Amino acid sequence: MSKPPPLRAAWFACGCLFLQAAAAEETLDQRYSDDYREEIIVAATYTAKPIREIGSAVSTITSQDIEARQSLFAADLIRELPGVAVSRGGGVGSLTQARMRGAESNHTLFLIDGIEVNDPAFGSEYNLADTLTFGVDRIEVIRGPQSALYGSDAIGGVISIISEDPMEGLRVQGVVQGGTFATRSYAGKIAGRSGRVFGAITANHYDTDGISASVIQGEKDGYETDSLHAMVGVDLSDQISISLVVRQSDNEIATDTQDFNFPPTPTQGLVIDADNNTESTQRYALIELDVASTSGNWRHNVQLGYTDTESNSFVDITLDSGALGQRSKLAYRSTYLFGDARSHAVTAGIAHEELDFENVYPSIAGANFTADDNQTSFVTEYAVNLSANATMSISGRHDNNDRFDDATTLRATGSYSLPGYKTRYHASFGQGITNPTFTELFGFTPSSFVGNPELQPEESVGWDIGIEQAMFAGRGLLDLTLFSADLEGEITTVFDFATFTSTAVNQIGESDREGAELSAAMQINANWHVSGSYTYLDASDPDGNIEVRRPKHSGSVNATYHFGDGRGLLNVGAIYSGEQEDAEFIFATPESRAALAPYTLLNVALRYAISDRLDIFVRGENVLDEEYTEVFGFRSPGRAVMAGVTLSN
Repeated sequence: MSKPPPLRAAWFACGCLFLQAAAAEETLDQRYSDDYREEIIVAATYTAKPIREIGSAVSTITSQDIEARQSLFAADLIRELPGVAVSRGGGVGSLTQARMRGAESNHTLFLIDGIEVNDPAFGSEYNLADTLTFGVDRIEVIRGPQSALYGSDAIGGVISIISEDPMEGLRVQGVVQGGTFATRSYAGKIAGRSGRVFGAITANHYDTDGISASVIQGEKDGYETDSLHAMVGVDLSDQISISLVVRQSDNEIATDTQDFNFPPTPTQGLVIDADNNTESTQRYALIELDVASTSGNWRHNVQLGYTDTESNSFVDITLDSGALGQRSKLAYRSTYLFGDARSHAVTAGIAHEELDFENVYPSIAGANFTADDNQTSFVTEYAVNLSANATMSISGRHDNNDRFDDATTLRATGSYSLPGYKTRYHASFGQGITNPTFTELFGFTPSSFVGNPELQPEESVGWDIGIEQAMFAGRGLLDLTLFSADLEGEITTVFDFATFTSTAVNQIGESDREGAELSAAMQINANWHVSGSYTYLDASDPDGNIEVRRPKHSGSVNATYHFGDGRGLLNVGAIYSGEQEDAEFIFATPESRAALAPYTLLNVALRYAISDRLDIFVRGENVLDEEYTEVFGFRSPGRAVMAGVTLSN
């Protein structure tokens, strides 16, 4: 399995740093053999567990990583992780999709503080474009099919974004920054805990003049987003707590358009300047009640979640189309712990979900419609610590669907640490499903996209097996994971040249995904920390075509240096994306696919604490000014520099 030249150089550099660390005389804490393996993962099972007990392939982005990289958007952090491919169709604010292990973007389930945020009105996927990092404490990524835990939309995996937990006292923080493309960003947070009451409120604003998404024309496409995230909770007693999380995001972006006019024009199939814009609003809420027995052996959890999304597209200030979606979900789970040291955990639960959708198309009456769907799900999981070194879990879910055939999904995981060798083996097997979207079922507009009510859910079976090795007295960690998955009934769009309309169909046969994920990290000394990842992916549809927007080779390298008695921090990161394919819509050419060239992005961030309350920072993105394309026909941003200050009490 060969690697492209940029990765060879990156991994050679990592190897040199590892050898340097091995020769170092100083003794450091066993960061990875102890601290890392005790890191608690919330999203991988129904009961939170340390990484050493997790059989699934997981990655985390910690608060230290977020501080070091200074990335404004979560997408720029997630794209560094193994097994994840991120594509953005234009400048900042454009549609941003995450694909895991070769699965489609609506096969990745996103959670924000436990709320399912995949948009029922937007192809059941989550647009990462508007998710800012200020106020985020950590991001957990669970790779592989997780439908036995989470139901539909979790074929590729789950990405969980978790806010900072309020601490005792009151914390106030604000950030102001600005830079290239007339970009400005303001953010503020108030969080605290007093006795049994705790809460936090975070506000973000970001706006930019942006770039032109068209590679052949130059009108800039501006973007603006505002978000408010709040949570409040109270521990009613030592056994009972209740909390409320609410979140709203308001976004507006100027958009270009693809020329689909017929007969073809010289720009046919390409992105051209247009006086278009899209406005969207997402509102989320989650009420959660936790009750534990006096002994702590029996725990109950009740959640009531709500999602309300709206998106409207305008052409020359006139409403052209829109979509509204709602999700209401009520779930109850009960977990019983028993055995020595509570080594056994049995969870059972029930959930009911209702979805509502409205398609808006003012100029075509036949395109305006409403639709709904609902399902009731029964879930169970058995997790056990077989010994101090071995754990396993078995999960199952049965979905009673209103619109589709009922579905049952299973999942099994295992983890085993080899005593005395700092070696851990982990493996998982899982099934996944993704239901057709409302647009795929009922269409968007009769003149161009016709619905197919006969569509059935996509189904996947996948497995992975990996080995994790701590080295250099616990200062380094290496993980290699092999994975494979088969997808049946992949939903794709076909074009009818007789009617000039498109529709969605279930493909016959299996789509294959397989590959390898490698991640490494090293605390070289008290000041230097390096990490890296590499992914090899082979993903094809039933016809043997390579799946679009999924590079075969991808990877990242990141180094952080602390200086000035801990007051200063320098971070340098490189992200590599190999050649990939995308769909091409130019009738004048015989091809239906285009090759997107490989690219490497170099980012640099510098932060310095002037005092305990004042930090200054500067960040450079794509500092080598690489010209690259993530989606065919769409321009990506060039070099950008941002600078700002952080004030806190």
